[in-house]
Amino acid sequence: MATLKEITALCKAGQPESAYAMAKADWSVSPQNIWSQRGMGWALYYLIKSDVEEKRQSDFWAHLEELVNLDLLTPENDPLIFDTTLWCIAEFIKGLSPEKPDDLDHLFSLIRKYSFNPSKGYSFLLKVCLNFETWERWAEFLEWWNMDKLLPEDYQPVKLKDGRSIISLAERTYIAYAKVLLKLNDRERIGVFLPKIEQLMDDYPSMLYPGYFCGKLMLAMGAEKDEALESVLPFVRKKKSEFWVWQLLSEIYQNDSEIHLACLLRAIHCKTQETFLGKVRMKLAAAYLQKKDYPRAKFQIEQIVQCYTSQQWRLPHEVQNWLKEPWAQQGTSDGSDGMDYKQPTDAILLHGTNEDIAIVTYIDPNKKLAAIVYGYKQRRMVKLSNLPQKVRVGSIIKLYWLPVNEKDMNIVKTRFIESSALKDTSYIQSLTGLVERIPDRLFAFVKGNGIECFIPPHMVHTYRLENGDCITALAVYNYNKKKQEWSWSCVSLTPKKK
Repeated sequence: MATLKEITALCKAGQPESAYAMAKADWSVSPQNIWSQRGMGWALYYLIKSDVEEKRQSDFWAHLEELVNLDLLTPENDPLIFDTTLWCIAEFIKGLSPEKPDDLDHLFSLIRKYSFNPSKGYSFLLKVCLNFETWERWAEFLEWWNMDKLLPEDYQPVKLKDGRSIISLAERTYIAYAKVLLKLNDRERIGVFLPKIEQLMDDYPSMLYPGYFCGKLMLAMGAEKDEALESVLPFVRKKKSEFWVWQLLSEIYQNDSEIHLACLLRAIHCKTQETFLGKVRMKLAAAYLQKKDYPRAKFQIEQIVQCYTSQQWRLPHEVQNWLKEPWAQQGTSDGSDGMDYKQPTDAILLHGTNEDIAIVTYIDPNKKLAAIVYGYKQRRMVKLSNLPQKVRVGSIIKLYWLPVNEKDMNIVKTRFIESSALKDTSYIQSLTGLVERIPDRLFAFVKGNGIECFIPPHMVHTYRLENGDCITALAVYNYNKKKQEWSWSCVSLTPKKK
């Protein structure tokens, strides 16, 4: 009986056929001997590898079927044989056409009896199969593959050679499974999957797209509006310029006709190709028809017809039926929106955010950071890009934000507030008083409203302040790093005419 070492040595020497003949001779004598089956397994692996490289499909199928019929070999006891063969199978799948899934059906029927351990080869198999999302057995395959077997690195974005990155294998897989469940409208499967995709969102908040599909799945299960909205909002805020985000929100607000209409309008006003907007315009036309606003409905239908005709697409039956109506044949069209869609849709983005008055106390133009005080003893450094343009020290802004952790905040929206419209707070005060400056000192103070406010040297110099000058100062209860204490300091001032 040939040893396993002898068989593999022949394979590595480029003689897999000779190794296979030797292994099969031993297996014929002792077909239920584990070592004879292992010899056959390794010989068949090398043959399969060669079949894939040389594109010998019929040989590939014959050798793979022979391998899976070796009943004593298992991924648990013979991981090297199966892991290496998985890479070959995945490479074979790469050469298949997604439009002709029959080969994938056959391959799945051969390997589905196995339960593989997590490995790079097993993840690679999943990766290549993601090109077959229209495959009828896609959901069945993903459930067999088992997303619990994703490797830790499968959850990280993939960095490309040109420096760009694409979403992780895990995110792609969760999205693919969500899509197929929505297509199947399988409420039982959706109910099982929802907690898993919600856990993914909690564990990997940087992943954007699971939130979108979580919202779609929740709607499919008949979830309440607020519940679905809470799920998708983090995603929506980051992708608010994408039309399909607002299309999803229009579904969430299906029973609120005004906000539903506003979301659809915001969707068509996003910068995107007209060829993507057919379904949105159909929903928009339906929304206008519900309000008996025939001119605006007609305009949307005209846009659909123009786009579909230019692309030589068949018009949807619903549009064909609308075109037969008297209002579509005789009435005039109106391309105006008929409502201010920005205000209600912006309000959606701010749902659940904290609202505070903030004041800018320091700007670092090199690091592109700004220090803001947004509450009593509440101070943070934030990116300048998160604040309004032309912001400066002393700017007062309305801040809408969400906590990320103890040190970071997610600023959802900001807008300027005029200081004249500001009511005094526990941390921002407008006060008028006399400057108190000791001769030869570069700094000064001003008192008013029961507080003593520090005036920094650069302000004293800029305004040439002297003891006894009358000023109006905007004071902030700010943190003094040098003294490691909170105290009042001036961020802007207006001298009174003498």
